[in-house]
Amino acid sequence: MLPEGERFDLVEPVALAELDELDAVGARPGPHASVRGLALLGHGQEGDLSFCDRAPAPSLVLRAGSWVLSTEALAADLRARFPQVGWLVAEDPRAVFIDFGHALLAREAVAVDARLPRPFGIDPGAQVGPHAVVHPHSRIEAGARIGAHCVIHRGSWIGPRAVIRDHAVVGVEGINAYRGADGRVRSFPHFAGVLVGADAEVGAGAVLVKGILTHTRVGARSIIGNLCNVGHGVEVGEGVWMSVGCLVGGHSAIGAGATLGLGVRVRDNLRIGAGASVGMGSVVVRPVPPAASVFGNPARAMPAVQAGPAR
Repeated sequence: MLPEGERFDLVEPVALAELDELDAVGARPGPHASVRGLALLGHGQEGDLSFCDRAPAPSLVLRAGSWVLSTEALAADLRARFPQVGWLVAEDPRAVFIDFGHALLAREAVAVDARLPRPFGIDPGAQVGPHAVVHPHSRIEAGARIGAHCVIHRGSWIGPRAVIRDHAVVGVEGINAYRGADGRVRSFPHFAGVLVGADAEVGAGAVLVKGILTHTRVGARSIIGNLCNVGHGVEVGEGVWMSVGCLVGGHSAIGAGATLGLGVRVRDNLRIGAGASVGMGSVVVRPVPPAASVFGNPARAMPAVQAGPAR
């Protein structure tokens, strides 16, 4: 699997002048200034564009020559700390980044993550069932099996011997909303993809949502049951068992060897520790420590929970 800190190249540089909504304070970038990629704040390279609309961590590191959309107040404080960065001031930097990202995606100007193996396509040793749709900018490794009527979207990487069962959807955009300062509700653009590890299994009718700025990941040998929904940017560790009908909110993480019973719900931005067990029908609204057993709505610690098969 790829390391954390994804960034995404543009197919070719795009002039900063295209940020039409940008309300710059002070000098605008020169007419030849351009963006070469999009990134999470702190993960960009020279020429990448990020945004910052809240005070960053003291440990933040920014690459010289990168560009950051920010509010006037934040930029005034951060310019002295990062003089090597181009600060682009806007009333609502997140909204500007969102609108710019959608415009780039609409014209296919954002490249698939450069670290996904090339060439794209379906290995001759893979099997693809009838009426399945596989985007040409995805990769299916040897021994993988794609079931009937599956849809594999752009930027998906299906590992060796992985199984995607009938009617599953891998890499569809998720649902999210941001209400900008102008009152308009925007959905965040999804630049990342879905990475399914070797020997993993995704059940029939399951949905794996593509990532926004970090990939959605399913670790090697993990089982995602029928009719599960895994949100954008979720990280499922190796050897996880997720039974039928589980729902996992965006940006959560399921540690290696964890077990989720039938119909478990996990709120977004949570961590379930390695080896933890979550009982059938539980609703997880707070982090679960490693090796813990929880059950109920809301899920609470229990002496022991048998969730899923003995492994």
